[in-house]
Amino acid sequence: MIERFKIENVTEADAFLRDLLAKYEYRSMDEVIVRARELVSDDNLRMYFINKAKEILGVTA
Repeated sequence: MIERFKIENVTEADAFLRDLLAKYEYRSMDEVIVRARELVSDDNLRMYFINKAKEILGVTA
């Protein structure tokens, strides 16, 4: 059985964000939030993922 991909640590989160946000069509916080909900089960890691994306995208507030 093939398991669905999950982000389980900071290294995986950073790598996934780098690849995701390199593509223009995915460079939005809406996309990041959808991916965070789907792929990150740990609450603290999910917040890291979202905050790191904000930092990369230069989003304030």
